[in-house]
Amino acid sequence: MTGSTPGDQADRDRIGHSLNENLFVEAGAGTGKTTALVGRMIALVVDEGVAVEKIAAITFTERAAAELGDRFRRGLEDVSRHDADPIRRQHAEAALADVDLASLSTLHGFARRLLTEHPLEAGLPTGFELLDEVSSQLGFDDRWDDLQRTLLGDDALARTILLADALGVHPSHLRDLARELDDRWDLLDPLTSPAEPPPVNVTAIINLMDQATVLDHHDLDEDDNLRRRLAGIRVARDALTGAVDEIDMVRILSTGDFRKSLNVGNSGRKGDWGDDKDTIREFAYEARDLWDEIVRSTAGGVLARILVELVDATLRAADERRRSGSLTFHDLLVIAHDLLSDPASGPAVRTTLHERYRYVLLDEFQDTDPVQLKLALLLTDPDAAPDAELDGFSPVSGSLFLVGDPKQSIYRFRRADISLYLLARRSLDASAVSLTENFRTTVPIIDWINAIFGQLIGPGPSSDGPAPEDEPVRAELVQPGYTPLVGCRPAATVGPAVTVLGRDAQGDDIDAAGLRKLEADAVADAITTAVVEGWTVEDRAGHQRPCGFGDVAILLPTRTSLPDLEISLEAAGIPYRAESSSLLFATPQVRDLLMVMRAIDDPTDDLAVVAALRTSHFGCGDDDLARWRVHHGGSWNHQSDQPEGDQSVELVASGLVWLGQMHRCRHLLGPSGILERLVDERRVLQVAFGETRPRDVWRRVRLLSDRARAFAEAGGSSLRGFVDWCLAQADEKGRVAETVLSEIDDAAVRILTIHGAKGLEFPITILSGMSTANARSDRGVQLLIDPDRSIEIGIREGVETPGFQATHAVDRRFQDAEAIRLLYVATTRARDHLIVSVYRATDIDDEKPGRPGPGRLLARALEGAGGDAHGSDLSSTTGALPGRAVPSGRALPDRQTWLTEHDHALDRAGRPSTVSATAIAGHVATLATEQAAEQAA
Repeated sequence: MTGSTPGDQADRDRIGHSLNENLFVEAGAGTGKTTALVGRMIALVVDEGVAVEKIAAITFTERAAAELGDRFRRGLEDVSRHDADPIRRQHAEAALADVDLASLSTLHGFARRLLTEHPLEAGLPTGFELLDEVSSQLGFDDRWDDLQRTLLGDDALARTILLADALGVHPSHLRDLARELDDRWDLLDPLTSPAEPPPVNVTAIINLMDQATVLDHHDLDEDDNLRRRLAGIRVARDALTGAVDEIDMVRILSTGDFRKSLNVGNSGRKGDWGDDKDTIREFAYEARDLWDEIVRSTAGGVLARILVELVDATLRAADERRRSGSLTFHDLLVIAHDLLSDPASGPAVRTTLHERYRYVLLDEFQDTDPVQLKLALLLTDPDAAPDAELDGFSPVSGSLFLVGDPKQSIYRFRRADISLYLLARRSLDASAVSLTENFRTTVPIIDWINAIFGQLIGPGPSSDGPAPEDEPVRAELVQPGYTPLVGCRPAATVGPAVTVLGRDAQGDDIDAAGLRKLEADAVADAITTAVVEGWTVEDRAGHQRPCGFGDVAILLPTRTSLPDLEISLEAAGIPYRAESSSLLFATPQVRDLLMVMRAIDDPTDDLAVVAALRTSHFGCGDDDLARWRVHHGGSWNHQSDQPEGDQSVELVASGLVWLGQMHRCRHLLGPSGILERLVDERRVLQVAFGETRPRDVWRRVRLLSDRARAFAEAGGSSLRGFVDWCLAQADEKGRVAETVLSEIDDAAVRILTIHGAKGLEFPITILSGMSTANARSDRGVQLLIDPDRSIEIGIREGVETPGFQATHAVDRRFQDAEAIRLLYVATTRARDHLIVSVYRATDIDDEKPGRPGPGRLLARALEGAGGDAHGSDLSSTTGALPGRAVPSGRALPDRQTWLTEHDHALDRAGRPSTVSATAIAGHVATLATEQAAEQAA
């Protein structure tokens, strides 16, 4: 870093000195926003004499809150020891004595503090408890089981539930809907029960089909395309006329193959069919449109009716949690907001809290949701109306400090709302301040980032003037304007600053799996090149040194490409570790352990039992399994009587016996005990020595064991429940991007999701997984809530509420904009070298319709930026990594020989070992004689 004054120093001074001014700080990546935030807190204490207990600094994660507290304390210590002003030193010393009184926490922690101070006003018992994530999920599971029984046992809902099943809406879909509603219960209003779904009548469709098929030209060959289409229409028509009731009709209407028969397209030659071709097509398309309308109207009625029950159950559960005092993390925020907004007790509580917390500093503001922002505004402006719009709040001067980077807003799935940030910047009574000087990344990388994201993010909406009136504000404010960063660190002395992998499109003849393999091999090649050629990175002392594996981090948008990446890294001899929790639950070792636990729980699950036996924990090959099943008639049910077998099936038999034993004691041991027995008795830790990196296996086993204990402490008892809960942790939409800490002495390449890497930095950063399409929420259950609190649901195409498509179109704009910001977050993690994959199948000019994946987005920006963002192509090294020690090639003995040697070794080890005193004396005498001979020589 150069010693020159940053170009944004005036704004930095304003943060530290203009303490009676509300500030809205936009701090770009790597610009030192935490330093600025801590500096303002210290200035409040030592310059203004503010008591630390009057400061509330709120950040996004527990890790960030701990770092904030540590830096605040160290800053106060520095002032108390070295500042020339005795008054400032005195203030710092007093603050250090009371530093633990400062509220430096996450917003959930701050909300809990507020509720602890005012439980009765909030309608809570004085001893309320906070449920952790495990307890919250187990509580939801119990509530869902009760609700499912209620839904299935309610005669008034029988027709609705049967129609839902016919539409392909299954209990798993309803559970997902209930889970989504549970997470957003504060946005729900009680619903009135709608009318029953309309009766299903397919007479008009059948008539249109008849009108189309009567025009068939029987004189033409049966292979004629249009004749084949008409034959399909007849099959669909016969299915509809043969339906026994409306439930059967809906099931037929929901069958895609039947509907496809109506897509006649341009089938048939005009010369053969004449005008009948167009007439048939008109009848078929009219029947198809009516077909779709019946499905949509039925689905809309069914979903609306079920939604009433789900919303009612969700609101009742939230009220019960409040009354019982067992709160989730989200409950804390909502109830704290209600506490401050209550027309009766709210004004007095707000006045008290405003006197207590005179200064509110909100970090990572770009990830704030409306409830969180309203909490901060109600505290800093106790006289405002609780239901006021943003421009209706006037925080007391100096009481509000907001800092964030809208380009790093990537938590929409946790209700972070970029439009809220942009509206707040426009509407709040706070002066705008901008930090742009980046102290993390070298100048060439900063220039590349500016060139790329200046195009991808663009200028954005203006923050000046009124909101646009020609379209909804939320649909307009999907992306902030791009503010260029300013670099100050010089480039690394060895190695390119920016390297682009897969610059040229691979062509349409390659599939997604092939793309992922090419990309993974290129990433492994890049790491090998960097380490062998000694690309330099800067250490903490500011000196350049050759890089090692521990300096490299691979960031993935999703875990889809992880298996291919692991294979390529393993083949190249590159040590690696996956650090994000979602990635760990996707690893083979954890999946194998979970599969064994599932097999223990359910002896009738043949697939789970066979998969468990094939793991390294039992070592059964396909030949062993085939002999057991085919030649010996063995059952996979480990609770049934098994045939007498010989040694050729001993592995399978002993494995099933062990699974059966664990099944019989599963209720006594619970998930934690079963996992402990599994790890111990199947020698999981010892077998890990056969892996290239056994410590990774040990770490993953420890992680799973910790989860099992947490599950048990939260009241979980079933193996199936534990396995299902673990699989849920790998969900990309999980609410917490938890990063698992690794051993500090382990030099290995780190693999993280981009969400898991947020807030971190790495000497060499690699963006991989770019060939995978953007993570989309278009699949599966989707629940969208409009600003007017109307609820729209989509299960699959055609099975949705009437307003879903319009709401979803707006939501997709936000998703696409966030996908670009996710790439920005990833690239700004780099310190010395940035390696970016742009692998994709098609050329930019041949872009297919649809939403481009990250590789295509970056390739398009590279093309548009030209020479300003060209970067370097990888020049693969001709050197090689140091070889790894490999076992000797000694042939393994056959199984019987190995068993004999094994038994002999156990026999020898089991014999008591004794040494007589005479033998010891003789050994000592021999050693003395040898030493004397050596000295004489």
